[in-house]
Amino acid sequence: MRFKLSIQTIYKIVFFLLMAVGMHYVQINRGGSGLALPQNNIVWIFISLLISLGLYQVSRIKTLYYSHFSIAFLIAIVFFCVPLIYANNTLAIQSASRLLGLGAGFLVFLSFQQMRFKKSDILHLLIFIVLAGALQAMYSLIQSYLLSEHNFIGYDIHYGRPYGVFQQPNVLASFMATTLILSAYLLSKVHCQKQHVFLLISAFLCMWVLVLTQSRSGYLGLLIALAFVAPLLYSAHKKRFFFLLLALSLGLSCALLKDDALQSRSLETMQSGGPRITLYTQSMQMILEKPLLGYGYGSFPKSYLFAFAKSVSQDEFSAQQGYLTHPHNEFLFWAVEGGIAPLFAILILCVAFLRLLRTQKRKQALAFCALVIPIIVHTQTELPLYQSAIHWFTLLFLVFYIDNATQNSKNCHFNAPLILKLSALLLPLICALFMLTNLMCIDKITHYERSKDKNIKALTSIINPFVFQSRIEYHFSNYRLALAIQAKRPLEIIKLIKVVEKKIKTTPRAYYYLLLYTAYSKTDQNKKATEILAQARYLFPLNEHILQLDSASIK
Repeated sequence: MRFKLSIQTIYKIVFFLLMAVGMHYVQINRGGSGLALPQNNIVWIFISLLISLGLYQVSRIKTLYYSHFSIAFLIAIVFFCVPLIYANNTLAIQSASRLLGLGAGFLVFLSFQQMRFKKSDILHLLIFIVLAGALQAMYSLIQSYLLSEHNFIGYDIHYGRPYGVFQQPNVLASFMATTLILSAYLLSKVHCQKQHVFLLISAFLCMWVLVLTQSRSGYLGLLIALAFVAPLLYSAHKKRFFFLLLALSLGLSCALLKDDALQSRSLETMQSGGPRITLYTQSMQMILEKPLLGYGYGSFPKSYLFAFAKSVSQDEFSAQQGYLTHPHNEFLFWAVEGGIAPLFAILILCVAFLRLLRTQKRKQALAFCALVIPIIVHTQTELPLYQSAIHWFTLLFLVFYIDNATQNSKNCHFNAPLILKLSALLLPLICALFMLTNLMCIDKITHYERSKDKNIKALTSIINPFVFQSRIEYHFSNYRLALAIQAKRPLEIIKLIKVVEKKIKTTPRAYYYLLLYTAYSKTDQNKKATEILAQARYLFPLNEHILQLDSASIK
């Protein structure tokens, strides 16, 4: 007898593999966000497969399923794209990955809807998400308790806070909080005793790890979400509710038994607003200066750098370290870059989501809201959707689950089989090719930047430099400068100066200023060297490398 899998079953298998295997991929790297982090590349490969299955399903049955929220999502994307037509978009290419991720999010949301899952199927998929949280919790506990110094995954045991595969404790914390709340919610929905045991164990592990992260945003998201989900679980199953409290208490106790569990962050640090207050204030000032059109997509790093340097020079704020690419608040980010249009898009999504909750009874509506609270809270204090693709995917699936519960699905005839089948075939192939070559690029850059004897030939063999274009260009420029200085070839240095001067207008990073300062100095352009050093100190007043330079020594 011939065995044939349904497309829904294949979809569930891919979903399971994403949650059980794909998102836990570990590869030593140099940090960052987005596709600079290895696990995000693997997650996007799986997402492309799910989108592909959705496209194939539409081509097969010639019907497109959607909902009111789908329409709102599409309208919101249109408003997110409106700033692309503004005249201030010279740096818009730097926002390409963000907008592509937004569009891919819409497509994967539609793919969920095309599968026409039964209620039991959706509960299985939610349990897979809980499984992902449990596995990540165990991996984080290994980081906290078992790893030795110079371990094979590159975890710094002296850091004091686990970060799982996410490389940032707060990102781990919001994922732990989300899966913990999902465990609590599912205790009121599933009826299998073995599943109850699994959900309680998962809640215990997630609570243990969440405490170890010492994440304020994680704690806040969890507390609010627990308050929202507790009434439903308590009224539905009091016994399970008390078992959950016991699991959470055990998790808290286990975390507190660790000697340095709460020592890596002082109480004063936990209570202070830190640099975020300054960051939010400066961002609000920028929004008030250009409220309608913003500064242009992709321009936040440069615009904030110059605006903050001006504020520091006027004694409005104290100088701070670092080069910021995000204001650690999603509303502020879109408002600074795009003005009012993307804020209107966010408003559309919020209203559409609240309309979903309006159709539910109060306790159920609160529980639905609890599912997304940890990630939403985190988006207001940091940038989890850029640091972790699985956060974006999980948020989308939870919203789909809530949307699906309202049973407002609609459909229309959609007959474009050739285009859809071709897209279903090419999308995962192109995505996998790009992501896998990017993983190779991560490996080569990490090896090059960590090695003492740097061999530039390692970078010349990179196939896909797209994600790391700026860093690779810097390494080549630095190598060319060193070679030209060693060979005493001033004309080559002058050629390089022209390249770096152009680059610094779009990417004003400290290392480019240092490189330009050295190039000016070696070609006896002392006045320009002094000017570029003064500008570097104006923009990066706490940069140690820049502070070590002495304009008086230029001769």
